[in-house]
Amino acid sequence: MLLAVCSILVWGACGGKKSSAIAELTKADGPVEKQVGDGPWGGANVGTKYFIGDAARTADGGAQLEVTGGAQIAMHPHTVLRFGGKQGNSKIAVELGAIDLSGTGSYGLDVGDVRLSKGTLRITAKGQGQSSVELTIGDAQVSDINGKTIDLVIGQVVDLSMDVEVTSIDAGVADAAVAAAPIDAPEVVSGSDASIEITGKKAEIQNPGEKGWKPLPAGAGALPKGAKVRLGANTTAKVTARGTTLDMAGGSRMALGDDLSFSLESGSARASAAAGSEGKVAIPGGAVALKGTPEAGSETKLDASARETRVSVHRGTAKLTGATGGLLEMNRGETATLAKNGTIRVVEAIPTYFDFGIAVGETVTIHDPKGSTAVKFAFGGKCAGGGFIEMDKDSRYRTAKVSAGKDDANLSVGVGGWAYRLRCSSASGDTAPVASGRLVVQRDAGSRALPKQEATNEIDTDGRNYRISYQSVIPTIAVRIKGEGAPFTLHVATGGKEETFTGNGPKIKVPSSKLKEGTYTYWIDRNGVKDPKVSTLTIDFDNTAPQVYISSPVNGRPWEGEIDVRGAVLPGWTAAVDAITIPIDGQRRFSAKVGKPPGNALAIKLSHPQRGVHYYLRRGGK
Repeated sequence: MLLAVCSILVWGACGGKKSSAIAELTKADGPVEKQVGDGPWGGANVGTKYFIGDAARTADGGAQLEVTGGAQIAMHPHTVLRFGGKQGNSKIAVELGAIDLSGTGSYGLDVGDVRLSKGTLRITAKGQGQSSVELTIGDAQVSDINGKTIDLVIGQVVDLSMDVEVTSIDAGVADAAVAAAPIDAPEVVSGSDASIEITGKKAEIQNPGEKGWKPLPAGAGALPKGAKVRLGANTTAKVTARGTTLDMAGGSRMALGDDLSFSLESGSARASAAAGSEGKVAIPGGAVALKGTPEAGSETKLDASARETRVSVHRGTAKLTGATGGLLEMNRGETATLAKNGTIRVVEAIPTYFDFGIAVGETVTIHDPKGSTAVKFAFGGKCAGGGFIEMDKDSRYRTAKVSAGKDDANLSVGVGGWAYRLRCSSASGDTAPVASGRLVVQRDAGSRALPKQEATNEIDTDGRNYRISYQSVIPTIAVRIKGEGAPFTLHVATGGKEETFTGNGPKIKVPSSKLKEGTYTYWIDRNGVKDPKVSTLTIDFDNTAPQVYISSPVNGRPWEGEIDVRGAVLPGWTAAVDAITIPIDGQRRFSAKVGKPPGNALAIKLSHPQRGVHYYLRRGGK
């Protein structure tokens, strides 16, 4: 039986023929397996076709499948995907893990239909017969079993199950047990300044002064002061009062104060306030105050569990206060938790300092002895009303770290490769990216000695394959020739071109100026007769070899007055500090006196036409 953790009907995918394949494996980043029916799992190579009844499984790597009709499925690591249904009505069920469905067209769900417009939908198995759907790119609509259509929003999470409608936001907590509202349920009491709009069938209200709960019908109405609202599975609510909006997810519960203030008691919700305004929501253990800018509003995600509430600032700023007197000023991209006893714990913080800065759009490698760098991204006037940096190891920015500012923004960048982009903020929303680049951070002090250049490397003409990995410049090659037959002619060929070198042996030299990175074949003629042995030579660059050596300043030593910068480089590199070029002498050494940097670290910039821009950092001691 197929679990309805996420079942997608691929319209017309089977074509009516019994032997038609549902999908084909087109890419594998690690081991991929195939199961036929209930049989044993076996390995699957690229090109493997999947039919109704088959299943695909990934291990530590992902995989890509192309569905008949053109849709693409990207399987995440540790995912099980089952192809079920019948001819003409095929189904794809995510039993474990997650997939990304990309394409344009209509796809059926067990609980309704989804329509994609050049979009990507992430489908994640949540267990116990449920899953979530999130739009990551493009546009999409979901229609539930009753024909009700919901326009998905990028970043919005929708819960799915076998027998319920679609919700707009993942609650993140267990759904409250709420009875379905009858058609003739009483309307919401009117006459207050708070409004509420219900989507779904499982909402209830506790009116002021009453102990019992009454069904709350779908639609818009007024919410009286002192009332409480709770939502069941697959039901959402939008409550607005005094310029603040609370978008509640299924399983959440809130109370409206006599002063029209909000109190989220449990579950998940998004609190927002318009541009130039402020808002406040009480949560277990304290409260969170929202503040937008004159150009853009504020938005904060709240997830209240039995133990604590997770607070994530998505737009604007927020102030988190605990019942015991704790206070935390939060910026866009920061996350903290508030325990019921009032304890605040920072989960993700934007650094208020910076080690060194770059202009948005640059692509650089940072060599940092610490292995974690606070980088200031200068917007360069690209966002008149302020903007924000998104940074992620995935260039699709699905789990991006975010930092906002007027003219610049700081982010803590850890070891590894990162993509980043700048988007501008305005009252009408966030713009498309206006600049982007990449960062690579390496835990490296630049203190390894530079390799010594080997003048000549020797190889033989014996029919074998040779590899030379150079560390600074390509060396001269000496080809050893054994036996009689002088004069000898050495043939060296690559890319359809051939050069010859003559000599009487026992060695023929090929100067480095005649060589480049690549693969060569070479052989000799003895007295004009070609030797039957043809050898191969591959020349490549040794990426593990140090290219730069920094001898001063010593990292962690206090700076007094001007800073002495000294080091050495391999051929091809240039050096600079704060856009001031440092001359390199004939022994490839550089030396200069520079002032203290504006940030916490001195950044020595080394550039190479093939290796790119590298910054070597040094921090002063205290």
